[in-house]
Amino acid sequence: MARQQQTLEQEVDETPIHRPMRRLMQELRPFKWMVALALLLTVLQSAFGLLPPLILGDIVNKLQRGEPINTLLYLFYIVFFALAQGALGYGQSVSLATLGQSFLLAIRERMLAHMQALPLAYYEKNQTGKLVSNVINDAATVQGLITSNLTQVLGDIAQLGLVMIVLCSINWRLAGLSLIIAPVYIWNFRRLLKPLQTTSDLIRGKRDMMYGQMQEKLTGIQTVKGFGQERWEARTFMSTTRELMGLNVQQGALGSSLWTIADALCGIATGAVLYVGGLQCLKGELGAGTLVVFLSLSVGYIYGPIVRFLMVVDPFARAQAAMNRIFRTLDTVNRVIDHPSALPMPKITGHVKFENVWFEYEPDQPVLKGIELDIKPGQTVALVGFSGSGKTTITSLLLRNYDPKSGRITVDGIDLRDTQILSYRKQVGVVAQESILFNTTIRENIRYGREDASDEEIEAAAEAAAIHQAIMALPEGYETKIGEDGIKLSVGEKQRMAIARALLADPRILILDEATSSLDSATEALLQHALNNLLKGRTSFVVAHRLSTIVSADLIVVLEQGVITEKGTHEELLENEGLYSRLYKEQFRVALKVG
Repeated sequence: MARQQQTLEQEVDETPIHRPMRRLMQELRPFKWMVALALLLTVLQSAFGLLPPLILGDIVNKLQRGEPINTLLYLFYIVFFALAQGALGYGQSVSLATLGQSFLLAIRERMLAHMQALPLAYYEKNQTGKLVSNVINDAATVQGLITSNLTQVLGDIAQLGLVMIVLCSINWRLAGLSLIIAPVYIWNFRRLLKPLQTTSDLIRGKRDMMYGQMQEKLTGIQTVKGFGQERWEARTFMSTTRELMGLNVQQGALGSSLWTIADALCGIATGAVLYVGGLQCLKGELGAGTLVVFLSLSVGYIYGPIVRFLMVVDPFARAQAAMNRIFRTLDTVNRVIDHPSALPMPKITGHVKFENVWFEYEPDQPVLKGIELDIKPGQTVALVGFSGSGKTTITSLLLRNYDPKSGRITVDGIDLRDTQILSYRKQVGVVAQESILFNTTIRENIRYGREDASDEEIEAAAEAAAIHQAIMALPEGYETKIGEDGIKLSVGEKQRMAIARALLADPRILILDEATSSLDSATEALLQHALNNLLKGRTSFVVAHRLSTIVSADLIVVLEQGVITEKGTHEELLENEGLYSRLYKEQFRVALKVG
């Protein structure tokens, strides 16, 4: 189907997100009833919290006037309001926990699904540790904002509004005096907010770098130990950690400045209320109980919320930075996606065509230039060339990890962009140079090729891949857990397990990307028969630097700087005296001299 060619890379919106809170409100829409319940309980709890000071003030005023006091009635009021406030607090905690965990589950599910759908270009540009931190830490930071800081602020706003209504109804002059710190508070808030946000962003960047370094070095621990670089890596890691410590100290100093200044301002305002109110009491213009109410409400319910609001400035700044990263991830546009009219891929026979395919990772730097290939079903095609010539890029396009810049790739006459990606990839198998294994049992690692495979089929695949005997020699056999990335296995054993996984999947198109390069000669010879059986009946693309593994290929394609310079069988290319012939003679010059 002729249509506009898609671009190969995802697009990332690099524009800063200026309204993360507005976006967060949009993300919370599916949970609007949970949010409404939590807010209602928060407001009710705040309202009930105002009643004890009012009761205390009423008692003091009656004592001052010499009026009788119904002690039991007041005791009942106090106990009832305390129990009611406790019950409301419990309901609020449960509703917030439910809201927070529901949001956390939903946002992580969305992020993981979106990230898994993104093409390889996204992962080539982003460190694994940062991506993990984005899903785990950033999402948890935003959840903490919702369940703690945001609710606290909204509750304090509601409480402050109710308190001001009560105080203004009692004495509007003292109520106005209690807000004397407001202008200075706003100035102090605006003065320190930006530095706190900047520091939070720097801390997060350093933390991501630390996670990335740790993940890389622990994954490559064999290389680190092999070169004796433990002390160097420890120094490098501690250097980043010290920088992070300095930023955390700086952030703590900024936060302490906010707290100290806010505490001092609250003391000034409290003193002003006490002085003016005391003078009014001496003149008989204000009751002692009313002054007690003012002091109780102003200290605990006006300045308290103000101080708490200052305290959450730093968590808000951290959460804002986390939200920016989360929404930037979710807004990353994936261009390698199913077309709206895409149909499931029918059962593949294996006729693959590259029609004038051009491709580039960076603009105006093509790595494939006009590739033309017509591979018949069941043929084995070998891709040969120096590193960077475009061999792996061809297989990546065939897997549809990318789309061509121009031209098209068809399988059985169907443009890959016109079929559903998942239905197509389920019929394609890959054995890469560095096979990825998971930290589970050997049986489950092989079963990854086909989830419904029986134990007998798994063991048959292992037999064919010449790994069965090695597995049975382990204490727990197929139930042996192999450690992260198969660290308990040798490189050759890992590669043979990957081949067993591919055998079990029984793909119609097979890609072997340096699949035997990690094997010694004896193991490679042992495995060659299994590979030949694996290649039969399916269209196969073999990337190999070791030319001994591809001499029997139906077609050998030689690439130089993204251009096909030679095509033919092993014998035909030897006669051409081209690059293939030179490479072959170079690899086998010793054997040729002996012969």
